[in-house]
Amino acid sequence: MRFKKLYEDDEIEVYKAPTEAELEELVLEAIREAGRPLSWKELRQIFSGVAGEDRLRKVLIRLIERDQLIELPDGTFAIPGMEQNYIPKNTAKRVRPLVPSKFRQRWGTLAPKLRKSGMPLGEALKKLRESLPEEIREYTEEYESKSAGAEETSEELEGYYEEF
Repeated sequence: MRFKKLYEDDEIEVYKAPTEAELEELVLEAIREAGRPLSWKELRQIFSGVAGEDRLRKVLIRLIERDQLIELPDGTFAIPGMEQNYIPKNTAKRVRPLVPSKFRQRWGTLAPKLRKSGMPLGEALKKLRESLPEEIREYTEEYESKSAGAEETSEELEGYYEEF
């Protein structure tokens, strides 16, 4: 991370804090450089002295709302696409998602099962789909083709599943 140096003497260096847009890019860059999803604790440690917790939380929320970042079932944050090969940590305690509506839309009620599966998320989701009854699988495929790239709504699938 490079920041504009405002002042320097023998004892101290003072840098300009990043703007909100710069902080968003820095967060994405930190996750890209790590090559894996990062937890809140890791992000907080990386950005300590650069941005406070509230500011970092707001940036994460904006990135999630714009679909530039995904909150995974174990609470880590990833760039879209990273979740396919990521094996979530099997954590007993899960903190509240930063953007609950987006989290529910993406993971529905499957988050605990995915955390405990011990498999990469892409593989676990594939196995769950394969284990669905044929009628629900057809409905899922039809729904996904209609939404063409849009996030599938797990609430609709769960409602359909409850009919059977």
